[in-house]
Order: sequence, then structure tokens, then C-alpha cells
Amino acid sequence: MSEGPDDAWGYEDDDPGPLVRPFALTRGRAGRELQDLDILTLVISVGYDADVGKLDREYAEIFRLCRHRPLSIVEIAAHLGLLLVTVKVLVSDLISAGYVIFRSPPRADAGPDPELLQAVLDGIRNL
Repeated sequence: MSEGPDDAWGYEDDDPGPLVRPFALTRGRAGRELQDLDILTLVISVGYDADVGKLDREYAEIFRLCRHRPLSIVEIAAHLGLLLVTVKVLVSDLISAGYVIFRSPPRADAGPDPELLQAVLDGIRNL
């Protein structure tokens, strides 16, 4: 079997990846003055489908992905093949513009509620 011109360069049928660098997508922003987004933060669209026409391609894709079910930041990054920090910037922009809402997981340093733990302990003792 003969090699085609693309095979000699190692291209074959591989996806070339994003054609625009991540810093160009985020306009050079890399995490300053953004929403407090964790990789497990859930995102869901709240705008109308007609609004998508006004958005850049990546923003519109995030909007569509989160339209019918919440997705985490890490899931969005996986679907789009983008870096987590890039997705955080894009999602933060969508939050600020009112296209999506988010719910972050509770902070690990918050710890359990002592009153709840005491109520559970009292309930177990009463058994």
C-alpha cells in the first residue's frame, strides 16, 4: 500500500486539535478576576437558543452542551478538547453575561456541620 502525501508528514486522519491557541480564545486572560470555578462546578444554560447566534463558536458550544443538563467544568473541557483554565475563563464570561448559571461543590475546608453530626449521634444513641 502506498503512502499518501499526508502520511509522509505524519498527519494521516488525526485531528489537528484546536486551530486557535488557548490564550487567543481567552484574549490573554488566564484566571484573574474570574468566577470561583472548581473542576467539579456544574454549569447549565439559562438563555434562549436564539441567543446562541450572537456568541463566538466556543461560547456557543458551551451553551449548547449545557442546554439540557448540567455539566462540570472538566466535562466541558473534555467535550471541547480545551484546557481547564481556558474553559474556566470562557464559562466565567458566560456567567457574567447571564447565559449560564453555576453551582460549585462545597469547600473541603468547610467541614461537616457540628450540629448535624451531634443530631446524628443522638439519633444513633436513641436506637
